[in-house]
Amino acid sequence: MLLALAVRLPVAWFTVYHHPDEIWQYVEPAYGLVTGDWIRTWDIRLGIRSWLIPLAMLPPVWLGYLLDPAGELHLLLPRIAMAFASLGTVWAAWVLGARAGRQHAIAAAFVTAIWVDFAYFAARPSSDSFAALAILPGLALLVRFRDGGVRRDALLGGFLLGLGFIARFPLGPALAIPFLWAGRLEVRRAWFPLLGGATCGVLVDVLANVAMGQIPFLWIYNNVFANVFVNRSYAYGVEAADWYLRVLAWQWQFAAVLIVPSLIFGAKRYPMLLATALAVIAVHSGIGHKEYRFILLGVMLIVLLAAIGSVDLLKWLARKGQKSVPKRRFALLLVLWLVFSVHLGAVQPFAINWTIGQAPLKAMRTVRSVPGLCGVATYRIRDVPFMSRAMLNRDVPALLLDGAASASLAQPRYNVAVAPIEHLGELPAAYRFAGCMSPDAPVFEQQYCVAVRDGPCTEPAGVFEYNRQLIAKDL
Repeated sequence: MLLALAVRLPVAWFTVYHHPDEIWQYVEPAYGLVTGDWIRTWDIRLGIRSWLIPLAMLPPVWLGYLLDPAGELHLLLPRIAMAFASLGTVWAAWVLGARAGRQHAIAAAFVTAIWVDFAYFAARPSSDSFAALAILPGLALLVRFRDGGVRRDALLGGFLLGLGFIARFPLGPALAIPFLWAGRLEVRRAWFPLLGGATCGVLVDVLANVAMGQIPFLWIYNNVFANVFVNRSYAYGVEAADWYLRVLAWQWQFAAVLIVPSLIFGAKRYPMLLATALAVIAVHSGIGHKEYRFILLGVMLIVLLAAIGSVDLLKWLARKGQKSVPKRRFALLLVLWLVFSVHLGAVQPFAINWTIGQAPLKAMRTVRSVPGLCGVATYRIRDVPFMSRAMLNRDVPALLLDGAASASLAQPRYNVAVAPIEHLGELPAAYRFAGCMSPDAPVFEQQYCVAVRDGPCTEPAGVFEYNRQLIAKDL
């Protein structure tokens, strides 16, 4: 666990986000509860998000804002909190590996601590990470329940699976597999505590939404209606059914030489976990809009099974019937896992993740540092929403402008603008260039450049106010 923290805390410190949802859907609402001001995207306005995760992020956001009201600690502490919460996955890996032997436990826990997917996504305050970090310990508890028959394990395991399900409900079909496996035909001994625990997990979501004045489960209906019947998610891209398989092949590269054969041995010990992982990938393969993070639980289970199975693979290769692998060979196996993890994190497609969100955050830092800041506008920014109150962390008007006429008309309302470099010349002549956030990138990638005007702001944001423009543009 100390090793896991040593890997996860730097990731939490140096990365911003993997997907903008981490800010706009979870940290931003929590920040709004603390300060009373936040940017509301179409997801929030349509009510397709639960308040569960924003409320879970509220304590670290509130503490960060309390300790550093003018800084960014409220952005950092949620990532650190998730990193600590992820230690449950290391415990789960040890429990699952220990059923086969001590070396299996060490290998499973070590890989869970250092593997790039586990470490990077552990620090992400998102529904995908939240669900996976709850479900993995829940699965370990269900396995322990089948071994020992302790109803408390079934109750807590059911709770964690229920919590993971309500955090990301498309995982439901896959989670039915461990429930059926653990429950079997034992109604009183197994199904009562399993369903009781799962109900309590779902009840947490009910309480969170009732506390915010929302009708329980209405957000699920709204989500399905918006993304399935109205196809809002299709605007963000649609991929073929085999997309996840192609991405995994690209992602693992040479590491597949170790992962695939090891997975075969690991699956022999835990066919239920493999079936759950494959179900996660299969269900999401049938959904048009695809993102790697959607199958995070499946990827984690596959890597975990491969870690356990790699010890058996090494024994099989030795063909000596040994009960354990010699220490030197076992150490080399762990080193091999570490080398593959570092390699995959350093090359594409994963390498791009380390810098996502850096430029927007640098832009907000530059805006905050402008003396006499009285209003900030985004002008023809490609990615909308770009403005985040949590990232800006200043009580000044925020405007959304999309044309030279609006930029000129709104000039008295803002003295700082953020715009792509190719559109800076369209701003009024009073604004001078203050810098771009990615100076080493090609010109077409210079999307976040800052321009500053001397003098005060003399008018309120009015119709150009960011939230009002998001409503007008249905963004």
